[in-house]
Amino acid sequence: MFSEFDEFSFWGTAAQMTKTTDRLYTVGEYGTPWLPSQNPGLIMLGYFVQFFGQFAHFKVYLGYDLLLFACIAALVGVTELCNYRLSIPLATIGWLTPWFLTTYNRTIMVSKVYMSAYGDIPAGMLIGGTVALWIALRRVNGPVWTILPVLAFLANIKDNTFPLALITAALVAADYFLFGHNQKWRTGWVKRLGFSALSMAAPLTLYRAWGAYIAKLVIANSEAGGMGATSEDTVSVAINGTRLLMGLSVPEYYQVRAERFFDVAHRMREEFYSPEKPLSAIGQGVIVTVLILFIFLTAILFAANARDRLRAGLWCLGSTTGFVAYNYVLALCYGFIFKEFQAARLEDYNRYMTTYYIGWFIMAVAMLSWVVQTGRARRIVNTGLLGFACLMLLRVNMLVLPQFSVLGFSDATFADQHIMQQKAEAVKNAVGDDSRVFIVTQGDNGLRWFTYGCYLQPNVLDYSGWEQDPETGRWGAGGGTFGLPENAPDPDESGAIYYHAYTAEELDKVIRESGSGYIFVEKLDAGFVEAYGNLFKDDLSAALSGETLLYKVEEGLFVPVSMEVPA
Repeated sequence: MFSEFDEFSFWGTAAQMTKTTDRLYTVGEYGTPWLPSQNPGLIMLGYFVQFFGQFAHFKVYLGYDLLLFACIAALVGVTELCNYRLSIPLATIGWLTPWFLTTYNRTIMVSKVYMSAYGDIPAGMLIGGTVALWIALRRVNGPVWTILPVLAFLANIKDNTFPLALITAALVAADYFLFGHNQKWRTGWVKRLGFSALSMAAPLTLYRAWGAYIAKLVIANSEAGGMGATSEDTVSVAINGTRLLMGLSVPEYYQVRAERFFDVAHRMREEFYSPEKPLSAIGQGVIVTVLILFIFLTAILFAANARDRLRAGLWCLGSTTGFVAYNYVLALCYGFIFKEFQAARLEDYNRYMTTYYIGWFIMAVAMLSWVVQTGRARRIVNTGLLGFACLMLLRVNMLVLPQFSVLGFSDATFADQHIMQQKAEAVKNAVGDDSRVFIVTQGDNGLRWFTYGCYLQPNVLDYSGWEQDPETGRWGAGGGTFGLPENAPDPDESGAIYYHAYTAEELDKVIRESGSGYIFVEKLDAGFVEAYGNLFKDDLSAALSGETLLYKVEEGLFVPVSMEVPA
């Protein structure tokens, strides 16, 4: 079941909204202001797997895993039937890759590699699977047009997969244009050029179409008083970031963030080389890069002829250039799109980088498996692939213990989630459907707010507060600690961002203005009781004694609701 932060902030919640309403999550009502702007590729994949029966968390994982298995099947499909012995090491490599390139220390908790609603690993596997499918199609002279919807789908998983889709499409286009002929190069060059253009257009068209849809949605919601703005889009950031590097004029938005961008680029370079910052089972980014390049160079060395060596070299050079370009785009995102605190600590850097590493690694293995069947010294390379698969299995087994993998884990792993689900069900039974609920969960960092936002559907968990005032720095919304302004911590203190400073009168006003019919008192502390107890008819005594989790918003004071509270 869901347990990670972003599973509740978007990936899992959007999947649940789409299933329970049978409408795309962009047109559903939800408490957060940014959910509609996210990409729908994997959400729709999960929706079709949810087709039979009610919504279930495991079905989301099943949809993702079917995609991962399809990518592994594409990798195995590069081999010919007469080389069936290769299928075992290739399947093993494909199965282990997500663990191998994301696990960097011994697991002490459940490994969520194949039980996660995040889009990073599926995106990486899809990059590699797309290339493997392309190589397999080229090997048997199959219908090359079937790669186009895959490239389009890749562009619409996450915002940061759009540049990855363009890189993959560019490699496919270059491969077909330069090596998609059996006789003279000039023969059929117009056809090859046309298909290459289509390869580039497929991801670009879908990405821009989704962007246009979101732009219309933003305008409509702004007019209705909802979401009125989103962050800068990737294309605009790439253009203006490049202009900045070239010394050309850029809008003020980019000028004031230029120093942050250059600082991020420097720290990303340090992360890449630092042995103290591993991101895979074999260490830091530079080691992973060397391994991938070694696989490519092996393919080049053992290729059957000069043409095949040039083709393998094209994939090696093109994917390496793409790696540099992706790092550049990621630095731009940290510098100009992400929040300042995210850039300061390179938040989720490993997640973003492993997406490319996974795709790049599968790409290299697919190229080598193609060479193995047609090139020189096949027995040596066959043995090398088998040995490498065994080494991967050994290393992953050293880090991922069986009891912390999909092979078996204790029910206690999700004990907290079961308790929260029980509370959410009790609240839903008490308030009925289509209610709006304000939540108080003291000490939260946002995770519990997102979690209950998911569990309380189809009820709407209000964003629970006013947005932060940029001039005063006060207010705050979502999960956090409500308290009096005079008790607010220093802004530089850890966790200060989650302190929501309201007077009693202000909190009363924000609850009533939100349109919430109920207050869900999930967790209290002494500060909340002292500061806001007089807003409640019983001074919160029913909540403190465990008799209720709910208060009804009525004229005057908030009234406790009689309900069955789970033990």
